[in-house]
Amino acid sequence: MTYSSVHWTWTPLRSIPPVSFGVRRKLEISRTIMKNDDIRSERTLLSAAALLYLLFLVYLTVGLHFNMFGSDVLTYWAESLNWKTPFSTWWVPGYPLLLAAVRGITINVIPPIGIMVGISAVSYLIAVSTVFRLAIRNQFQYPFLLGLIFVLFPFVGLTYSVYPVADITAIALLLLAVSNLEKRRWVWFVIFSGASMIVQKVMWFFVPPLVLVAFVKNKGSRMLLPYAFLPLFMWMGIGSIFHQDILWFMRWSYDNLFVSKSSMPIFDGLVTPLLSNSIEKIGKGILVAIVLLLTFISAHYSFRHKQWTGVCIAFSLFAMITLVNSYEIWAVIRYSKLLVIPLSFVDIQSINCRSTFCFRLLALLILGTFVASNLAFGFYMARL
Repeated sequence: MTYSSVHWTWTPLRSIPPVSFGVRRKLEISRTIMKNDDIRSERTLLSAAALLYLLFLVYLTVGLHFNMFGSDVLTYWAESLNWKTPFSTWWVPGYPLLLAAVRGITINVIPPIGIMVGISAVSYLIAVSTVFRLAIRNQFQYPFLLGLIFVLFPFVGLTYSVYPVADITAIALLLLAVSNLEKRRWVWFVIFSGASMIVQKVMWFFVPPLVLVAFVKNKGSRMLLPYAFLPLFMWMGIGSIFHQDILWFMRWSYDNLFVSKSSMPIFDGLVTPLLSNSIEKIGKGILVAIVLLLTFISAHYSFRHKQWTGVCIAFSLFAMITLVNSYEIWAVIRYSKLLVIPLSFVDIQSINCRSTFCFRLLALLILGTFVASNLAFGFYMARL
């Protein structure tokens, strides 16, 4: 804040001229400390998020009679029962091992779906809290709103948080990794990024660019960063002995995730659905195209403002759209909620809105649309 002889004016943090290392370090520390109002706002956000989670869980299980303990959820639980040999050719071991650990700690008292929903709920609240704190750190004007955007992200914000697969746990770990990357806490960054890669293989798209940026921009991190890949490589190494095939996991993943289902070597997941005769597949293709557009916008804005974390997230989603085939392209939609990371760098004050009432009404309409999309997709999941 700067003083004028006429009035007080706010100077945005981005416009402050370069400062010495000591002053910059103090500024970094001050940005990690939340004020009392921020703490109260975070508690309110977490309470709202928990209520929305509970209501959506009731909507799926009671209102729609959706049996969540099936399909991928059932497979994850079956994998957790084989925790002594966690070398599936499809699933990375982190989430099944977590299920096995919680089952052992609770001495089989809690039913399987209770354990899985409990882990998802805790991961979800951790992710929401981390998004809020990233917004505070990045000087986002409306951190509470950003948290709600993450909670209610179109189609997948609530559905893939309540539906207890590995997604929200992996996302929570990645968000914690990003938070520690921005704080330059390299040990924690390595721990969380390494853990995310053995919880969901989608994180193989997101973690390497973040590690590369940390390696290039911060010399002090270079000795630690390779350890982020140690758990994954150890698991693959032991698995190669178990399967007697050094490429056991990569070969199967390549065939099922990346081999095109059409004549197009790339962008199969985008183009093939759009050219199909199925309304459902065309709709999926349209959503992928929207994510691609948002990815370009995010990359452009982040690059212009030298926000390399945002560039990494945008690049990772673009890589998925480019390489993942049409059978597995829905993963792009599921993980598009990570676009809240580049969004947290946007200077909302630069967006013209004639009144606060106008802005709040617009935000309410957008969030209402997000809620409707989650309800609609939840209905689709239950009737699938």
